[in-house]
Amino acid sequence: MSSQNTAKSSDPYYSTIFARTGCSTRNLRCRGLTAVMKKSYFPDYRFVSGGCLQRREGSEKVSGMSRGRRVDAEIQKWVKRQISSPHAKTNPKMHKKLHLFSRAFIALTHRLQLVPIGTQVVVRDEQCDIATLVDVVFVDKSGGVVVVELKTGFEGYNERSNARMKREFSSITNAPVNQHHMQLAFTHHMFEHTFPEFGSAAALLIRMTDTGAHVRSLDKHVQKIVRRVLAKGKVI
Repeated sequence: MSSQNTAKSSDPYYSTIFARTGCSTRNLRCRGLTAVMKKSYFPDYRFVSGGCLQRREGSEKVSGMSRGRRVDAEIQKWVKRQISSPHAKTNPKMHKKLHLFSRAFIALTHRLQLVPIGTQVVVRDEQCDIATLVDVVFVDKSGGVVVVELKTGFEGYNERSNARMKREFSSITNAPVNQHHMQLAFTHHMFEHTFPEFGSAAALLIRMTDTGAHVRSLDKHVQKIVRRVLAKGKVI
C-alpha cells in the first residue's frame, strides 16, 4: 500500500477481508494457540511469586487476570467504535471510566499514528491445526498493516523463568516475555498466511504496566524458529 492509500477505519475493504474467517471463537475450527504453546513448549512453567497477580497492600481487589480481561474488553469496544464512527468525538465521561491501562494504550496508538481496523480477528494454520485471535489490527501512517499483541502487567516477573522451553525453542527460557514473543511470532505468521491480501505486515508486542507502555517489535530469533515450525506443515 502506498502513502496515498493511508487507511481510514471506516473503509469496508478491511472488514470484508476479516469477515472471511469471522470475529468469533466459534470460527476458529482449530486448537487454540496459547493452549498448544503451553502444552508443547513450556508445560513446566510455574508462576514466580512477587508479580502483579499477588494483591498489593491497599490495592483494589482485582487480580492481574481480571484486569487483563477488563482492558481487553474496553479496547475491543474502543476499536469497534472507531471503525463504525471514525470521526466521532471522544466522550470525556466514558473515556474517564476506562482503566488507566486502556486510556494509556489509546493515547499510545495516537502518538504512533495507528488507526484501528479490526479486533479479535481470527487467524489460523489448518495444516498445523492451530488458530488464535489477533488482539488489534492497525494501519500506520503509510498504510502498512500492524498486528498488535496486547499484554497487561507482569511487573516483577516478566523475565523470570523456572526452566527452558522445550523442543525447537530450547534456546530460550520459559519466562513470560519469551512466551509473549512466541505468541506474537505465531500470530503474525498466521495473520500473513490467513490474509495474503495485506502482503507483509509489521507486528508489535505492547505491554501496559504501572510505569508505562513497553513496546517491542518481533523478536527475530523467535520469529525464525516459528517459521521453521510452521514450514513443516505438521500438527504441532
